[in-house]
Amino acid sequence: MNSDLLVSIVIPTKNSAGFLESCLKHIRLQSYSKIEIIVVDGKSTDNVKELAMKYKCEFYTYIPKVKRGIFDAPHKRNYGMGKAKGEYVYWLDADMELPKGLIMEAVNLCKKGADAVILPEDSYGVGIWAKAKQLERRCYWGDDSVESPRFFKKSVWNSIGGFDLSLGAGGDDIDLTQKLLEKKYTIKRTKSTVRHNEGNLSITKLFKKRFMYGREMTNYLKKRPKSWFSSYNPLKGSYFKHWKLFLQNPLVTIAFIIMRTIEYFAGFLGMIFNYL
Repeated sequence: MNSDLLVSIVIPTKNSAGFLESCLKHIRLQSYSKIEIIVVDGKSTDNVKELAMKYKCEFYTYIPKVKRGIFDAPHKRNYGMGKAKGEYVYWLDADMELPKGLIMEAVNLCKKGADAVILPEDSYGVGIWAKAKQLERRCYWGDDSVESPRFFKKSVWNSIGGFDLSLGAGGDDIDLTQKLLEKKYTIKRTKSTVRHNEGNLSITKLFKKRFMYGREMTNYLKKRPKSWFSSYNPLKGSYFKHWKLFLQNPLVTIAFIIMRTIEYFAGFLGMIFNYL
């Protein structure tokens, strides 16, 4: 595969060393070999840079100017994409692990007509909340209102302008899908799934994350109200479509209901806080 086109993978980091090495190791084990890895770091105090050097990544320090308590990952992703030399670009998070043939599969889909590719996510971790999050992610497989492309032809990424940074991290990825559809680009899905390492997931961590998302999601509501309702509707059609998943483990199902209730409450509080 050395004669094939270059794939650039952009990973934003901030004190992510606990997850990053596994992420980088899985990238370097890909069956598709022509890959550059771009790590965009926010002045980590752990050994993120050392790991990036170990796995022969391009390493950049970049600290976007955002409000305190607001996610800066979309800014870092756009910055990393600007440094990318590949004909294909792919953004992922430091806590993700790729199956060996994933990049090959995504490239082949592009060769067969895809302009952007959705790579469905599964997850694992420690504790009941990680199991509840896994149940949630599996419900979203095939749900166009939630899943968004992460793998693009570079020319397509450039034509849609990357992330709309005015949205922050509240709907920025779903907005990419809408921009692709508006330009009538073709979106396909891989059969392989990306594994998301939730670690020792706590309800406090989930609350804080959704609160920060809530602070930013009003911008997406203003820009795309119809899509906003579809994406953030608590009674998603995909839950009913995958109803059998909820019968497999009643305890996890109860945890899922509690988790999603708390997350929606946290998001609502974040939206209120945004106006204070």
